[in-house]
Parts: sequence; C-alpha cells; structure tokens
Amino acid sequence: MKKKISMILAIVIVTAALAGCGRESGTESSGQTGSVKDYVYKVTPLELKKGAEGYSSLMKNGDCLYAYGYQYGDDGCTGINIARLSSDGALQEEGKYQVEAGVGIMNLSCDEQGMIYAIKDIYAEEPDEEGNYIDRYYLSKLTVKGEELFCIYLNDIPQVKELAQSKGWLYTGGIVVIKDRIYVNVLDNYFVFDNEGNFLKMLASEGDHSLEGMYLYPLTDGKIVAYGYDEDGVSYLGYADMETGQVTDKTKIPGAASYDFAIYPGNSRYEVLLVDSYGVYGYNMGEPEKTKLMDYVDSDLGSYGIYNIITINDQEFLATYDDEITYETCIGRFTKVDPKDIKDKKTLVLACAGLDWNIRNSVVNFNKNSEEYRITIQDYSSMYNLETDYKAGVNRLNADIVSGKVPDILVIHDDMPVESYISKGLFEDLKPYIEKDEELDIDNYMPNVLEAYSVDGKLYRLVPSYMVSTLLAKTSEVGEEVGWTVSDVNQLMSTKPDGTMFLDYVDRKSMLLNYMSIAGYQFVDWENGTCSFDSDSFAELLEFLKQFPEEIDDSIYTDDYWENYDSMWREGKVVAMMYTVSGYRDYNYVQKGTFGEPVTMIGYPSGNGEGSAIMPTIQMAMSAKSSYKEGAWQFLRYYLTDEYQNGLTYGLPLSIKKLNEMGEEATKNPTYTDENGNEVESQDYFYLNGVEVPIDPMTKEEVEKFKETLYSLNQIYNYDENLIQIIEEESAAYFSGQKSVGDVSAIIQSRAKIYVNENR
Repeated sequence: MKKKISMILAIVIVTAALAGCGRESGTESSGQTGSVKDYVYKVTPLELKKGAEGYSSLMKNGDCLYAYGYQYGDDGCTGINIARLSSDGALQEEGKYQVEAGVGIMNLSCDEQGMIYAIKDIYAEEPDEEGNYIDRYYLSKLTVKGEELFCIYLNDIPQVKELAQSKGWLYTGGIVVIKDRIYVNVLDNYFVFDNEGNFLKMLASEGDHSLEGMYLYPLTDGKIVAYGYDEDGVSYLGYADMETGQVTDKTKIPGAASYDFAIYPGNSRYEVLLVDSYGVYGYNMGEPEKTKLMDYVDSDLGSYGIYNIITINDQEFLATYDDEITYETCIGRFTKVDPKDIKDKKTLVLACAGLDWNIRNSVVNFNKNSEEYRITIQDYSSMYNLETDYKAGVNRLNADIVSGKVPDILVIHDDMPVESYISKGLFEDLKPYIEKDEELDIDNYMPNVLEAYSVDGKLYRLVPSYMVSTLLAKTSEVGEEVGWTVSDVNQLMSTKPDGTMFLDYVDRKSMLLNYMSIAGYQFVDWENGTCSFDSDSFAELLEFLKQFPEEIDDSIYTDDYWENYDSMWREGKVVAMMYTVSGYRDYNYVQKGTFGEPVTMIGYPSGNGEGSAIMPTIQMAMSAKSSYKEGAWQFLRYYLTDEYQNGLTYGLPLSIKKLNEMGEEATKNPTYTDENGNEVESQDYFYLNGVEVPIDPMTKEEVEKFKETLYSLNQIYNYDENLIQIIEEESAAYFSGQKSVGDVSAIIQSRAKIYVNENR
C-alpha cells in the first residue's frame, strides 16, 4: 500500500507571564526574566506577493537568501515561485520552476553559491510486483530562474533500493546543504552527494548516537545541530558529525514540554532559536534554561506562530507568519522594540491551564485597542506540565489560587473545584456589571443558563456559549417530555426484541463518567455540603450500570458493523444515542438522518428527571481581589456583545436574539457563494448505507420545540474526576459481586461527604 509520512512538529500554546493579581506594567513576572516590555517585536511585512501563489517560505545558506512558494494551476500542474532576497529581505531576482501534472516538488534547500536543491516526486499510479505503490524520487539542482542543472534518480541507488524493498514503501525528508555536500534524508537515513550530483555514501545508521530519524540544522559557526527524540518521546539536541554520522553532546531541550519547539539557527548570542506557539527563545547547547526573546501576545501578534526564521542580527529576523485577518501566509521583518518606547499600561493577568485560541485572539485585540490596560497570559499547562504528568499545570494553578494568587481573569478548567472557590469568595459577581453596562441588556441572555451558573442570585461564571450533553431517543418511543428514570428505561427495554441495545456498545466506565458529569448533581448539594449516594435512586443507578460491559470487545467492529452503522437507530437496533447538541442544523441532521423521525432530548435516566446538561464551550471568572476590575470587565464584556455572539461558528449562543436568528436560518436550506459571487442554495444530505437521503430544513414548529427544550435546561455539566474516582473505586466491589449495592452505596456516601465538605 502506498504510504506517505511527514513529520510535523507539534505546536502547543505556551506562555510565561505575570503571576497573581493585576500589576503595573514593568514588574517582574513568574516564568520570565524581565517585564512584558522586554519581549516585544514589531513586524513589517515585506513587499512580496502573499499566499500559495506567491511566497510562503524562506531558506538561507551563507549570504544567499531565498523566498519561495508553491503554485497550483487549473490543469493540476505544480510549480514553485522563487525569489532571491537581500540580507534585509529586499527583492533582487525572481524565477519559477514548473513541473508537469502528477509530480510534486518539495524539501527545498540552497547552497552558498545560490543554487537550489529540491526533491521531485513522481507519484506511483501502479503497484510494483509486490503490490507496493512506490513513488519515484529525484534530487534536482536548479537555478533561481528554474533551470534544472541535474536530476538524480534516487530509487536506483542500491542502498535506497534495499531500504524500499525492506519497508515496502519509500519517502524522503529534508535536504541539508553544507559547503559542497548535499545530505538527503531518505527513510530517516542520510545519503551524501557532491554538488555535481554524484552519490558518495550513506551515513552510518546504527547505534544510539546515529543520525537516523534526526533533523539537521547548520549553525552560523559551522557546527551542525541534530534534533530528535529519545525512546520516551522527549526531544533533545546534539552536535552532528557529518563524516561519521554520529551525534555527540546530546542534551534535552529545557522545558516541561520540550517536544513543542521548532528549531532554527540562532544569532551571535544563542546557538539555536526555539519557537513555539507563544514565543521565540534563545538557547545554547547544554545550558539548563532557555531565554525568552519574543512573546507573541506582548507583541500584539495574532498569529498562531512564526516559522522559517532567518536571523538578520541579534535584534532582527525574517520569518513567515499567518495574517490574523486574511489568514494568508506572509513574510515579515521582525524588529525588537526598545522597552522605553512602549507605553505604560496597567497589566492584568489571564491565567489558564491550556488556552483556547479564540481567547488568545481576544486578548491580542483587547491589548491593541485599550489605552489603559494590557492583559498578559499565564498558561500553567505549558509552563508546568510534564511528559509524565499532564495535570501538573492545573494542579499548580489550583495551588496558587488556594494560596491567594488569584489571577485577574481565570479561564476555568474541568479540574478546578469551582464551587469551593465560589464559597471562599474568590470570584466577583458579574451580574451587577451586566446590569450597569449601557450597551448590554441582561434580558437578552438565556435566563436559565444565567441561573444555572449563579449561586444565590449572583453570577460568578461567564458562559458566553454552550452545548447540550444528552441522550437522544425517538419521540414515538419516549414521548415529547424530557427526562426519564432508570425504571422508565428498563420498562422500555423489556418491550424490545432480544439483541436490542440501549446504547451502541458503551462500556461501564464511560457510562459512569458521562452520567456523573451530566446528571450527578442530583446526588450532591455543594452549597450545604450534603450527599445522597445512600439513596434508592443511586442504588438503582448502580444496578443499571451493572448491565453495561466492563469493556468492549473490538472484534465486534467488523465490516458488517460499519456497513450497517448508519441504519442502526432507524431500524431500532439501538434505542438511544449519546449526543452533544451544538446547534439547530446538527440536531436536525441527526433527527432526520440518523433516526429518520422526530427525537427527544430525553437525557440520561435520573431520579430527578434532569438528565441533560449545559456544557460550556468557555467558562471565565473575575477575581474578587483584582486591582483592576474595570479592566477585567472591559475584556469579559466582549463575550456578551453582538460582535462576539453573532460571530459564533460553533455552539449555542447565550444571546436570545442570536438564537432566534439561528432558528430562522434553520428553516431554510444552507447557501454558499459561487465563483461569480452569487448566493446559491444547497441541500443537506444524510448517507444511509451509501445512499443519499435529503435532509429538509426544520419547520417553524420544530424550531420552537428545540428552543423550548433549551429554555428548560437548568443542570450544568460538571466533570469531577475525584468524585468519579471514588464511585468507580468503591462500586467495583458491587459489580464483581463481592458486596451488596447497599454496602457499596454507604461507603461511597461516607467518602463523598468527606470529599465535598473538604472542598466546599
């Protein structure tokens, strides 16, 4: 089988910012060696074409600097636009290399004389004698004008042929040019050519210190850095000996998530630059720490990251980045801004354990537009998570909050004891801010959602959009009213033929986790510190859960299973479906497509009849101790404005006005804009065992019924891992037959009550 492999460095949001409550700009911060002003760069776009039809990448060797970008024609032909640049990025010369259809061009590199090297890939259309689809790869040497000077067929090299035969497939990685030698990565091994295209040798690929599977980066001092991963997935650097193919002085990249960084040659102060989604850092091999040079948020850069860094000097570099408005790839010159030239602002801290991309963009926009305040981001996950402990960050954040280091703005994580923080008075009541805001009307927001996230009439959490976690079932079988009990489920299942499933192959642990996160609030009263796990309702739940298998045998997932999957609910083989409702259209799609008839958001079976939950897409809170509450509110209020609510592309809005508008849209077929700018109506389809089934828009009656259900919700999603673990640990004795349901319930009640009161 034809196989294509490409290694992509994972980029995870990382930042180091100010700890604690609001501070004046310029104070020292946790995780940084200076103030936020020390990490600011200004970007100036180069006067070059943008995007895939222009220039989207950079490469450099010696004094030769090139920009290039891929070109796609109507006939499928692929080419590369090439531009020679001066050292500061000015355009000097342009050219184009064109290839025929069915050919790819990749892995560009250049030498000190300005020659360009690339891999040409001719896609395999037929299998070989062993049934393998193996592409034909060529090493090409080009001029800036696109003239091909040589084209070496790599597959014919004996060592390459041997590797391809042993693997059954073939791929090439990057090209590294060092003086008059070209190093081509083929199946993670390096093959050496001279600059005339003569094959010289294959570097040694055995031993713990070989270059196999590593990336190479020539430094400005002539040394070669090798970048790779050890057996535990931890990334490290070392010096590459290009004669022996060995790596020396191996060192782990500093930081909790060392695998998050892309590597680029450094400047006169640092051997390499480490780049992630939040900044650029300088690093010298073997040193215990890296040094932050640039912070994207502090620099008001909305891009997710920067790439292809080419150093100009210690204060400037060229790089590619994605424009935050057009999303086109741009090439820019980044220049460090002198801290004394940056306006002083009051600095607020937004803390999180894993940052939502949209929140980060909102912070950048806020910082650009606010004359008085600036928000800096502290992502505890990126700062403290370990390869062996992915919860180290959120645990550290919880510890800081308990000790009094409450950020001005907190992005709430599932693993936070929110009820405890609220009871301790750590969060500000946001309701008065909404009521006093002249541009906002509290009556325009879903009253039940506001109420669900309020305590004693005070709104401590802002939830600007949400989804609904529930169970769906045919209305003809469960009725129109939401909510049912375990007894109701058992009664319905008793009327079904043998072999009918309540849910589609769900194991007991998954069912317990979902149930407790969605309907578990009925057993816990956080406000009063009481529990009811010794009730008949909980005992009935455990008896219900016992019907689910401890684990699912993967052998059930046969071709026949998948061929008939789409019709399982229509044909009554499965009664209910776990589902997260995110909008009108997806609900309409599953109703008329998957089930083929009206459905009810019946929810998980529960004693109080409330088995559906409001699941927030974002939760944020303001510190009650913030020095800059007005600034924090200026940021938070954006999520209640029409601009944000109308711009939602996923999830259900808090705004009633927007919800009604979405309902009106749901009664019409979707539309798209054609190549002439005309709005064209289209049709939704459900594919039932390979056959297209048209999905009609919702009727006005269906829209009103859907909204009625949304207004009825008053239970919030609450994933409490510690509480779930208590139930899971103690209920195991009942599921295995070692203890009675009553004995287990009593033990869970005792442990849960202690836990709840310790965390109120």
